Amino acid sequence: MKTYGMKRMLTVGLAASVLCMGSVHAAENPQQIPSPLVTYTSVRDAWAVVGLPVYTPTLLPVGYAQKDIIVIDKSIAEIFYRNDAGKEILFRMAKGDADISGDSTVYEVNQVVQIGRQYIRVKGTEKLVSLALWSRGGYTFSLSFEEPIPVEAVQAIVSTLPWS
Repeated sequence: MKTYGMKRMLTVGLAASVLCMGSVHAAENPQQIPSPLVTYTSVRDAWAVVGLPVYTPTLLPVGYAQKDIIVIDKSIAEIFYRNDAGKEILFRMAKGDADISGDSTVYEVNQVVQIGRQYIRVKGTEKLVSLALWSRGGYTFSLSFEEPIPVEAVQAIVSTLPWS
């Protein structure tokens, strides 16, 4: 199983365990623990919950479309983009400068590249990027690619984010 699929399973598993724990104790305690994952239909609504400006990529590899918009624990906003083959790209944003990717994989390549004045940490292989991380203006971002892409494509995606 790929690491990216494992992250998705861990996120779903966390939500399921929280829901199960809440239902087991519901008879003893009428207050249930709310799920830390909340799904939204609008990026604007999700980002407002976290208190973020709406910065999302406007360019993605051909065939990817927005699928799921989720807020984790009212602190991390994420969008899943999926293609017809079921491959996913995960975009995350939060306040601060911490690594919010949830990816602890040790990659062959871990380097910093520059796009204009922006520095981005890219991780993957010699030719392809699986994870991109950066911070700007008090916000932190990550892009995870289930199907790795060239660094030039990552640079093009990141350059489409509107910076105010």
